[in-house]
Amino acid sequence: MSALPAEEVIFDQDAFKQVMRSLAGTVAVISTEDEGRLYGFTATAVCSVCAEPPTILAIANRSTRTHAHIVRKGAYAVNLLASRQSSIAQIFGGKSDDQFASVPHVRAENGVPIILDSAGYLLCQVKQAYDVGTHTIFLGGVVEGHASGLPPLLYHEGRYGQVLPLVQ
Repeated sequence: MSALPAEEVIFDQDAFKQVMRSLAGTVAVISTEDEGRLYGFTATAVCSVCAEPPTILAIANRSTRTHAHIVRKGAYAVNLLASRQSSIAQIFGGKSDDQFASVPHVRAENGVPIILDSAGYLLCQVKQAYDVGTHTIFLGGVVEGHASGLPPLLYHEGRYGQVLPLVQ
């Protein structure tokens, strides 16, 4: 099957968004630092690429204020929020000027903020970036990470949720 040329893609944007709402995703805060200031945004567009070398991708809308700072810094963290951190997801989904003021965090050695009490985090160096439509795909080489064992916060159909234990 061959790909259609870009000008022939006709799928409606609203229909696309409707279908994508059916895709449940782990909620993350993508964070970075630039000239001493901290930046972040809520995202579900995060994915493992490969384990050798450890690489992930994170996707950012170029219109977000964090995007330019990731480009300049060349580094970011993917903070995987825990199920009880929906309020943090809302903070980073908003337009506050100092999102980290009320969010417990530490800074990695390179200054990038790591949110405390999360399900886990991955600290990354940008290896490659690709512009696609309105967004940039950042491929990040993972230089540090930790999983706490806490259940992750999920997003599905416009609502936050959590993983339920499997019934055996």
